[in-house]
Amino acid sequence: MAEDNVDRTNEQEAEHEAEIEEEMERVDRDPDEVDDGDSDLGTQNAPREEAEDLEDLEEAEPVGEEEEEEEA
Repeated sequence: MAEDNVDRTNEQEAEHEAEIEEEMERVDRDPDEVDDGDSDLGTQNAPREEAEDLEDLEEAEPVGEEEEEEEA
C-alpha cells in the first residue's frame, strides 16, 4: 500500500512538471528556466510594509461590506 502512495506521488509530480513545461512553452519561455529558480516560484519578493501600517489595515473596516449592508 505504501508503494501505491509512492507511485501516486511520483505520478502527480511528473504531471505537475509536464504542466509547467507546457505552460512555459505556451508563453514562449524556456522550460529549463523553471529549474533555475525553482525555489523562487510562488514567493513574494516585494518589500514588506512596516508592522504599524499592517495593523492599521487590519483594524480598518472594509469599504465593500458597509455598502452591501446598506443595500439589504
